[in-house]
Amino acid sequence: MSKSKPVYVDVPAGSFVFREGDAGSDMFIIETGSVEILRRARGETPIATLGPGDFFGEMAILEDQPRFAAVRAATATRLLRIDRAAFADMLRDNFEIAVRIMRKLVARLRRTEEQMQAVQEELDRLKRGTAPSRPGGPVASTFGPAETVKADLSQTRSPPVRRAAPVDPARIGKPIKLVHVASGSEFALNSSKPELLVGRPDPVTGILPEINLGPLDTQRSLSRRHAKVVIEGGMPFLREEVGTTNGTYVNGERLPTGQARPLAIGDTLRFGSVELKVESL
Repeated sequence: MSKSKPVYVDVPAGSFVFREGDAGSDMFIIETGSVEILRRARGETPIATLGPGDFFGEMAILEDQPRFAAVRAATATRLLRIDRAAFADMLRDNFEIAVRIMRKLVARLRRTEEQMQAVQEELDRLKRGTAPSRPGGPVASTFGPAETVKADLSQTRSPPVRRAAPVDPARIGKPIKLVHVASGSEFALNSSKPELLVGRPDPVTGILPEINLGPLDTQRSLSRRHAKVVIEGGMPFLREEVGTTNGTYVNGERLPTGQARPLAIGDTLRFGSVELKVESL
């Protein structure tokens, strides 16, 4: 079956891609430029700003509902339009997009469940005649689908770490840092956090990685959630995240997704095209 040809849309700065309440049957991926997400209830203050590689409008394909928010070009923007016919091909060919959509929906579900729980707790307090747990009266509910959700997924629990090989205590367990080979930029590994995300910012989900390699990724080879450094027993392990497309390498060897490998001083790491060295802090 032949695939649909890419359809690009050029949007001048200040123009709307679509408005809140519009009907829609396609989504968009930003090629160049940036867009602002607006809601009438928030006025002219954007609830999010998205850039190249980000996507929006997917709920129109998944739910066939009116647009929940408006999207306006903040700068001259070039968009790749994805209609229903091309949607399945895109998910098949770009696994990272599929994973990011799932993460976005999971974040939305988690937020809704937290809101429902807060409302139920408030109702229970009112039935008992007790005072609210915080000033300001009953909890405000904001149920409903959203085209763009900002959520911090950095605390999401991950599967248990699987060690790849026995660890030499003489080589690890000491404070270490990652040093970018080309620029010398340094990233200290903070052992007070059990997990450190490696990648680049994702305004679609609100994720800001602890080890942000975005400014160093001139070829845009990094996935948003590329890998994690997991600290166990004071020892750092590296694990590639699900949906990573351009690979994670330790000393030239591809790291299988989900498998953790201990890090040692002197190791060479590569995330996509970004190369770093493990050095003592």
